[in-house]
Parts: sequence; structure tokens; C-alpha cells
Amino acid sequence: MAKDDAEFTMKAMLRLTRGTASAAETLRRYAPLADEFGADGIDVDVERADLLLSGTRTAVNEESAMRAMARPLLHRFGWREQDFTYSPNVRYAETAEPTLELPATRLVIDRADQELGWEGETHGHGLTPDRTLDIGPAQTDVVARLFVAVAATTFTAMAEELRPWLARVEPAAVSVDRGRAALLYLAHGDLRTEIDRLGLGLVRTDRIEGDADHVIDIAASADGTTLWLRRGTDPVSRHWPGLIEVREMILDDRYPSDI
Repeated sequence: MAKDDAEFTMKAMLRLTRGTASAAETLRRYAPLADEFGADGIDVDVERADLLLSGTRTAVNEESAMRAMARPLLHRFGWREQDFTYSPNVRYAETAEPTLELPATRLVIDRADQELGWEGETHGHGLTPDRTLDIGPAQTDVVARLFVAVAATTFTAMAEELRPWLARVEPAAVSVDRGRAALLYLAHGDLRTEIDRLGLGLVRTDRIEGDADHVIDIAASADGTTLWLRRGTDPVSRHWPGLIEVREMILDDRYPSDI
């Protein structure tokens, strides 16, 4: 490493076309791409699909580091390097022109410590609550979020391992990381109905109550499979996940007790 060089840790979002395919079909379609680039996760919601990546680069400055991380993605999908623009005032870089070669449509790279910055209200990255998915329910709908452990080590194999769950719940949105997945869908009934329909077996149930409009019903099975039910829409909140799904998949002591 040159004396004046530094290490920069960054995160990237590569947006991909969703089209009219289901969330499950989209997940299976892009799993090989996630494996190709060593992605950290895949998000698919009602309007979009993203590959989420992270990395560290040694460079003389942040812009050079972001360009080095972007280069193989730009070349892979037909962007020119001049299509990728760094904005020093907000310290992130993104493609300014559409890609010449689908399925990629946009690339954004951000410094790793940025929280709720680029795309923060719809997609984020990392082990913080800024990772979100939207399925656009009506006020009276009950939104279900099913969290399951995944043993496979590649995204292609994870998508295959999730096939029974995907068929069972037909999710509108899916988030997959190494070792775990979250499936979002509109529930068919109350918590007991969903427990029985999904065959969760012996479970522990609980409830988080903020007020009449802010209730989350929870069921957790012995193997770690967890179901959350939430009625209607909900504002962005790091502690009260409605449609804006928190990044953590279990409730633990890090959640404040005074909310």
C-alpha cells in the first residue's frame, strides 16, 4: 500500500429489472448473478430487484475507491466509465445514464457508514434497519413477514432451498441474505390461521403493542422460523416495523423498552 493510500469500505446497490415475473421467479432468475458478483443479498419488491454488495478498496481517495469497485459491474452490463458519476457533496457515486445491456438499470455505490442515505427509504444495506421492502397494501390488509433460516451457501442453492416456502406463501417481496430470508405477503387470516396454514408446529406467540394502529403479532418456532403480522400501512420506523422491514430478524434486548 502506498504511504498516502487509504482503505475505503463501501456498499453498492445494483438495480435489476423486475418486469411482470413473480418475486419467486425474479429471485431464481437473479440468484446466479448474485453468485457471480459475490453479493451479500438480493431484494425483490413490487417494483424492483436489487443485488446488494459490499467491499473494501485501497485508493488515494474515496472517488477512486468507488470507481474501482464499480468498474467490473460497469463493464459487465455495458455502461461506459464516464456514465458513473461521483458526487462529493453527498459522497456517493451512481450511473447517470441507462445501461446499454439489461437486466441492470442502475448502479449506486455509497460509503459503508452512510445510514438512510441513497435509497434509504426503500432499500438499504448492511446489518442496520435501513434495509426495507414494500408490498403496497391497503389499510385493512394484514401484512405477513415470514423469516426462515437457509442452510445453502450460494444464492442459486438458496433459491432452490426456499422453493417450498415460496410456493406456500407466494410472496410479493423477498429479501435473501446468506443464511436467512424474509418473505413478505398478504396474510390469509389471523396469527393462528397463518400458523396452521404454514405448518409451523409448536410455536411461541407474542405481541408488540404501540397503540390501536400499531400492533405486531409474532409467532416463533423452535427452529427459528418467525412470523410477524401487521395490519395496514405503517410509517418508516426503525423500532416499529410495518411495511418498512427492520434488518434484524428477531426481537432482542437492542429494541428500546420505552416505545
